[in-house]
Amino acid sequence: MTEVPLLVTRCGSCTLRYLPRAGPCPRCGASNPLPFSVPPLGSVLAATELTSPAAGWPAPHRLALVELAESVRVLAIVEGELPSIGSTVEVVHDVETYHTRPPH
Repeated sequence: MTEVPLLVTRCGSCTLRYLPRAGPCPRCGASNPLPFSVPPLGSVLAATELTSPAAGWPAPHRLALVELAESVRVLAIVEGELPSIGSTVEVVHDVETYHTRPPH
């Protein structure tokens, strides 16, 4: 299976890299975002398992903070077992959320 690059944004003024969102740059307020893509593989910086998540979320609910290329960080829902810190995972984006899974 081919890994699908993730779309991210770079501010044309201050060069902050962030996940696509509506509105101006969260750092400088500029309105000149530049879309680009990064590989979906990243390193796990932190991971946690919530045994009593908020209403509507399954238990246990696992989350991981993943650093992608260009120092872009994403908080993603973990599919499967909780990854260890430093491990490599693939980040997949669906319509509303980001998910991790072991790399293929």
